[in-house]
Amino acid sequence: MSLVGRHIGRYRILEQLGQGGMSVVYKGLDTALDREVAVKVLHPHLAGKEESRKRLAREAKAVARLHHPNILEVFDFAAAEASDAYIVTEYIRGKTLRQWLADESLAPPEIAAMAVHEIASALAHAHELGVIHRDLKPENVMLREDGVLKLMDFGIAKILDRDEKMTMTGALVGSPAHMAPEIVEGEEAGAEADVFSLGTMLYLFSTGRLPFTASNTTATLRKILEGVYDDPRQIVATVSDELAEIIATCLMRQPKDRYANATKLRDVLADYLREVGLERVHEELPRFFSDPKLYRKELTPRLTAALLARSERLIAEKRPARALASLNLVLAHDPSNQRTLQLLAKLKAHSARKKRVASSVRVAVAAGTVFIVGTSVWKGFELAGRAADYQEPLVRHPADVPVLTAGLFPSPPQKVVEPPPPPLPVEPLKPPDRPVLPQRPIVRANPQLQVLPVDPSPPAVAEAIVNIRPWGYLAVDKKERSVDANQVHRLKLAPGRHSLTVTCELCDEKTIDVLVEAGKPNTFNVPAMLKPAMVSISGYPEDATVRIGSETRLVREQKDNAFRIKTPPEGSTAMRHMVTYEVTLNGERLGGGTVVVKPGDAVVIGKDAR
Repeated sequence: MSLVGRHIGRYRILEQLGQGGMSVVYKGLDTALDREVAVKVLHPHLAGKEESRKRLAREAKAVARLHHPNILEVFDFAAAEASDAYIVTEYIRGKTLRQWLADESLAPPEIAAMAVHEIASALAHAHELGVIHRDLKPENVMLREDGVLKLMDFGIAKILDRDEKMTMTGALVGSPAHMAPEIVEGEEAGAEADVFSLGTMLYLFSTGRLPFTASNTTATLRKILEGVYDDPRQIVATVSDELAEIIATCLMRQPKDRYANATKLRDVLADYLREVGLERVHEELPRFFSDPKLYRKELTPRLTAALLARSERLIAEKRPARALASLNLVLAHDPSNQRTLQLLAKLKAHSARKKRVASSVRVAVAAGTVFIVGTSVWKGFELAGRAADYQEPLVRHPADVPVLTAGLFPSPPQKVVEPPPPPLPVEPLKPPDRPVLPQRPIVRANPQLQVLPVDPSPPAVAEAIVNIRPWGYLAVDKKERSVDANQVHRLKLAPGRHSLTVTCELCDEKTIDVLVEAGKPNTFNVPAMLKPAMVSISGYPEDATVRIGSETRLVREQKDNAFRIKTPPEGSTAMRHMVTYEVTLNGERLGGGTVVVKPGDAVVIGKDAR
């Protein structure tokens, strides 16, 4: 039964704001202080339990001690003898992060990191005072109209016992995908459980999808316990190695392997953001939320400049693997960045020199031709060889991919070695009747014989770089394709015209013809032909109108003519795309929301989808 128009204590209930499986939230007026407040009223089946009332009072007192700019402030709570069980907090004009994400994204991942940094800052304050949230999810983060994030519902999940939590998972804690494994198993949750939930949110904000999700609650909880999820770098190419490592630490199966509390996570995120030039997060985020499109446009050159500066520093510090990872990120943000291509060429040349040094040392030692005078000289060669042999593990970085030659240098046929025939029986030699004199060869002059000069020069070779976005396998002149699906492929080809064919699991084959010239920079940008996603709507009246982007169709029309969603835009590195849809009939909105699709998907959105 609605409480609108009634009084609860000194609070007059003005309107209902929302409800869940545990409570109903109202907008109210504090008649004593004449200010707007939010009143969360527990459902009667919970308010009638004495233990639940005691927990409510205990948790409300603990949360009332929290005072932080990113925490929703608690003003009051119901006395034990009150007929209704409620908590009174400050009233926020805005929307939840879940509602905001339905229309927008927190891309690129650095913006996602800033959002989680602010939430972690609020949570760090709570952890320092011994308060655990236990129910972190985007629905429990408010985005105020001025762009400030406010964390709410601290400790409220503890009001319910485990049986109530598990039977009310869908209603109480929203998506179970944010629950830590220890909570799923019914164990006591500490600060590490909040860190796990923040990790799921950082993954979601960075990639547009949850790390653990399935068709039903039970299957989702099983995935959490198994601890298996897709590498975020394989979903969005702009997710850095450092950010992926932070996410992985948050999502460790065992609590002891995660960051000990939100303070540690906040500090790690602050260090990461400082590296990319985003130090004043509390100023950056409001600018983003006020105009996301403009902010992203201004952020890209800032990020690439910071990443380039870091790359040059790593090169100077002789840390090529980290430098390559940083340069790879620059190309993910700006595929045609010329300074990055120059640095990649420099790293490639340096890597080739080291390999030649190592090869020379190995050959010399094997042949026994190195004569060492003094121990220090030998150690110098030894260290040089080790340095050249040692390669930090690189995956799909430009200077580490195999060079394709398209059959320019075919391997010579292998000589077949046959086993020697068995020895014949040896007969004793008889002395010759007369001495056998060696015969000299007869050499006759041939005036028609001409000695032709031999051209020792090897065939002409031209080098080329092929940039593929987002990534793909490459075949040159219809020969065998590359071993890996890389973003950058290096070629050595005979000068002239060649065909380049790009394929991948999520794209159609694409072939272009190029002219490769000797002695000139040959760089070719080839966007992969990603397959469209097919999206259709079901469960609505036949004459209702469906709108996706700028396209509109009747429900009956799109059954056999699904919406073709181009994912992602050509040249992008993201492999997932958020599609917003809306269904209307005679001007009335019947439904709508967002769905995440990838190339080649065939998605049917039902009426009850959210």
